[in-house]
Amino acid sequence: MRPNAPSYASYVRRTRAMLSTALPRGALILSSLTFAGYLMGLVRDRMFAHTFGAGPELDAYNAAFVLPELALDVLVAGGLVAPFVPIFIGLRADASEAARAFGRAVLTMAVGVMAVAAGLLFIFAPQTIALIAPGFQGDQRELYIELFRIMCVTPVIFAASLVLGEILVAERSFLAYGLAPLMYNGGIVAGTVLLGPRIGIVGAAVGAVVGALAHLAIRVAGIYRTRFRPRPSLAFRTKGVAEFIRLMIPKMVSHPIEPLTFLYFTALASTLTPGSVSSVSFARNFQSVPVSLIGASFAIAAFPAMSTAAVAGDRPGFTRIFRSTLATITLLTIAAGLGLFIISGLAIRVLLGGGAFDDTDIARTTGVLAVFAISVPLESLTHLLSRAIYATHNTILPTVASIVGFVAIVISAQALVPRIGLAAIPAGFAIGMGLKVVIMSLALVPRIIRIGAAPAMSGRLPMARRTGRRQPVGFMPSFLRTTAIGLAIVGLGAGVLYATGQALASGATLAVDPLVTPWARLNPATALPSNSTGPAVSILPSPSAQSPGAAGASGSPGTSPRPSPSPSPTPGPFAMDLYKMGDYVGELKDTWCVPAAMQTAMNIMDTGADTSQRTQAHIFALVRSIAPAPDGAAEPEAWAKGLAELGYGNYAVTEKTTIKDAIHLAARQIRVTNRPAGLMVWRGAHSWVVSGFTATADPELTDNFVVTAVRIEDVWYPRLSTIWGYSRPPDALVPVGALPRDYLPWKRPSGAYPDKDGKFVLVIPTT
Repeated sequence: MRPNAPSYASYVRRTRAMLSTALPRGALILSSLTFAGYLMGLVRDRMFAHTFGAGPELDAYNAAFVLPELALDVLVAGGLVAPFVPIFIGLRADASEAARAFGRAVLTMAVGVMAVAAGLLFIFAPQTIALIAPGFQGDQRELYIELFRIMCVTPVIFAASLVLGEILVAERSFLAYGLAPLMYNGGIVAGTVLLGPRIGIVGAAVGAVVGALAHLAIRVAGIYRTRFRPRPSLAFRTKGVAEFIRLMIPKMVSHPIEPLTFLYFTALASTLTPGSVSSVSFARNFQSVPVSLIGASFAIAAFPAMSTAAVAGDRPGFTRIFRSTLATITLLTIAAGLGLFIISGLAIRVLLGGGAFDDTDIARTTGVLAVFAISVPLESLTHLLSRAIYATHNTILPTVASIVGFVAIVISAQALVPRIGLAAIPAGFAIGMGLKVVIMSLALVPRIIRIGAAPAMSGRLPMARRTGRRQPVGFMPSFLRTTAIGLAIVGLGAGVLYATGQALASGATLAVDPLVTPWARLNPATALPSNSTGPAVSILPSPSAQSPGAAGASGSPGTSPRPSPSPSPTPGPFAMDLYKMGDYVGELKDTWCVPAAMQTAMNIMDTGADTSQRTQAHIFALVRSIAPAPDGAAEPEAWAKGLAELGYGNYAVTEKTTIKDAIHLAARQIRVTNRPAGLMVWRGAHSWVVSGFTATADPELTDNFVVTAVRIEDVWYPRLSTIWGYSRPPDALVPVGALPRDYLPWKRPSGAYPDKDGKFVLVIPTT
């Protein structure tokens, strides 16, 4: 062996030292527990997807979380994360009891403030709908209120758990800290499994409360392994509290930016196709896995060490910790982002696909996740950069970066959504995160230079070393610096007002708002003619750019309907609804579903609404004379020919082999004729009116569109069917994925129409 040659043992020691620096034990513990928590979260999401699908119930559940979480972030988490650990560590260096008294005072403040806020939210729950989910209507609104009030309990519990969690971080007790999210998701899963079959999505909300209690319990158990003992304390003049309040105020301004961002995304997604809110939520959950496993975990593990180095004035130590953590996060998250982009489709299909989560839901969620992957390394770096700045006792600079990023997210998403639809949400998020990284990087450099060059960041903490040479006081003269700050504040203020206004708006100004199609409603014909075959009909072969359709009865039986205004062709996601309140008429007798559906459709096409029993009886006599059914009702052919005879334009009965094809045809004909259609549900035994739909594109522009939901009027409402359950209220928005429960292939015992057997039958308006 060569003299002085490094031995194998030295290589092992150096390798271990490098791995210990790049992958510290605390970060590995947090990453492992965070991964376990996400596995439980995956179980939760898969159960949600298979049980509820990406539909109205799950949209209401996800939306119900937004405002309680926002209140928690504004009032507690916003001011807690940044200043607590550096101050607690500094006080502990002087006297352990002072640090513990500080912790108890902050714990009491957090729980008290959150309890008051939660009570107010509970009272004003109905008023939050316009803010959170302006697109919700009917039963979905009521479900949202119920879920929202249950969720108001969780912020109070989390307020206590968050404070205890910061103490665990300062004590570097990462095991109990990291186990808490696992317990929370476990509670939601338990609630869904045990209570879901009996009370539906409300069971998941109850599980969230149980999970929050478990989140707190595991941290209380961890706290009792330290010298801190949680108990109420009103000693708000305790040493460190004043500095904590001074530092928390700027952070409180920026911390709600993330929930406010997703509040905006929720409002924006609720104006697009049904299920968009849930698709964004699912995709965000996947995207946040590497961010939490790597970015947040490594930043949290490095935070106490960086705070200790900053307090001691140890610039080399601070720089060493920051650089090694920065390199690890950057390399690992770039690889994670690329991997997530590549496997997004497979991951969504394998982990969420199946049950009520159909191919349309999979495709939509995959597209959102693929774009979200771009932001993985960017968002991960913001965790480290912000904590590095917090360690130097500054909360203003990360606040400025967060506000600028938020403004960029809203402006870019609003600009992109008319062009790329739902993908604008993750694209705008990536743009905002990139800008935030740039700003914080530029802000951190001079603060690192000042470590050890002046007294420590807080006058109450130990003094730092002095270098003996004068350090630069800034990059600009005082006057220019003051002017620049003033201009920046004015600009940011204007941007925040604009962005917040957009985030809190209902989305009514967005180009992809649902389009309510106008209808020139005329008085119906008063005469009810007897049997007549009506005029010949033809189904439009393809979308037309002409002004399509008719607008109502001409006022005399058997004549062609009068042309009406048609909405301008619209690019991107499209929605229309012909129904107006009061148009609905229920069937007055069990065998009168066809005449009730016809009467409802006639009301949709008329200026007034005739809901009289006399009119429905006359229509019943008419349809029985055209095409009577053996069970005393009428066949769908009577529906089509009857409307034509009454002057409501041509209608035809047709069949398709799949629901997708049937709904595609119905949507196209509704769009190009401006008239409602009908579905023969319950294996052909019942009638639904279809008054509108939502789709991925305008059927007047292209035949390449997917219908995501239909607006229906079930004339059985509000009665209960012992076979099919309760009927939906008028103008209910029914996701296409939920139609197979009612819209089943034709199979009638009479066998009078064998050509319909096994097919999906519908009544469509034609030219």
